[in-house]
Amino acid sequence: MGLLSLGAGVAIGYLIGTKTGKNRVDEGAEHAKKSAQEIWEREEVQDFVSMASDTATRVTHEVAESAKKAAKSASEALRRAADKADEAQGMMADVVDEAEDTVEDKAQKLTDEKDSGSAN
Repeated sequence: MGLLSLGAGVAIGYLIGTKTGKNRVDEGAEHAKKSAQEIWEREEVQDFVSMASDTATRVTHEVAESAKKAAKSASEALRRAADKADEAQGMMADVVDEAEDTVEDKAQKLTDEKDSGSAN
């Protein structure tokens, strides 16, 4: 394997290092560039590029719409939860007020009983 790598390295060095080699590399690069440009300009390639672009645009819009719907749904769920929390807080305040009234009534009764018992 090492000898093969060394041979490939020498061959590449020779091609790149000599004027003929440079010309061949330049010609090869120019040929590859020209071939790539010809392929790019082919109708079926451009049709595919156009189709891929249209698909990407459509998918982007669909994802954006889905994100909007998800955000709206989450917002509505949070609003409902906040409303329920407000409702629960109101109910708790009512229970506290009722408990307070009950305690005050009991305390008043005890005070009244104590006062009526010490008056006798």
